[in-house]
Amino acid sequence: MSHIYNSTAHGLMMWANSELEHVGRIAAIDDEAIQYSYALSTVNGMAHLKDAIAQYVERHPESPMTSDLLIIHDQVIRVMKHLIATYNVNLETIQEFNTKKILSSLEYLQLGGKYRKGTMRKNRKTRKH
Repeated sequence: MSHIYNSTAHGLMMWANSELEHVGRIAAIDDEAIQYSYALSTVNGMAHLKDAIAQYVERHPESPMTSDLLIIHDQVIRVMKHLIATYNVNLETIQEFNTKKILSSLEYLQLGGKYRKGTMRKNRKTRKH
């Protein structure tokens, strides 16, 4: 990772809260085109966030915030996968938008397993009353 984010732990926590708030707003919109556009933007922002968190943890392993930030890092990746699957986000678009080559590889987000498009809700079992 060649880009230096220069973030503080507190700043990263605030950034994470902001990005995670977007997810609720995406679901609240009832227009697929807007949902896709907003999800694409949010996944892009979260990709930067997870890189910034990883960089902070690597540079400050003794920080009292490291364990919390690692949990947030995992949550961000999980939410990114969910957004990609639910809104069919095209990762190639994000990679093309990354003209300054700031983001790390997005290969870990390729769909597979339980994150395949259309499988997340259909496989959920519900109780019958």
